[in-house]
Amino acid sequence: MENIKKASVLVVEDNHLDMLVIKVLLEKYFNLYIVSNGEDALKAAEEFDFDVVLADINLGDNLMDGVKVMRKLRENERTKDLKIFAVTAYAENIEYYLEAGFDDVLTKPVIKEEIFEILHSSISVNHKFSEPILRNGSNN
Repeated sequence: MENIKKASVLVVEDNHLDMLVIKVLLEKYFNLYIVSNGEDALKAAEEFDFDVVLADINLGDNLMDGVKVMRKLRENERTKDLKIFAVTAYAENIEYYLEAGFDDVLTKPVIKEEIFEILHSSISVNHKFSEPILRNGSNN
């Protein structure tokens, strides 16, 4: 049997409701590690191997927003090649976030098909979803 495991996703989100939405959407298919601030995200990325990072832009911290988290991850030799996605309610800033260094941008409210499409296209062939994800929206 192949050595295939669920992909690991680091979620950086300070809003409890948004955190819950992402958890409900993803926990069945991914190993999730959820933190509420940038410092905890950087510590987690040092300690664990993640396949993808979902970083909220506005973390409610003037010293460490999602852009700073992404930049610090890019500066670190261990985490520089991680797929990092911005999550934001500010759709008008998508170009800025892409130019800043994010691999892609998800806008809030997060839409199930969009988040799965982005994550599925970013995950290595050494990983799998724990169950098949139906792309026609019929999978709850």
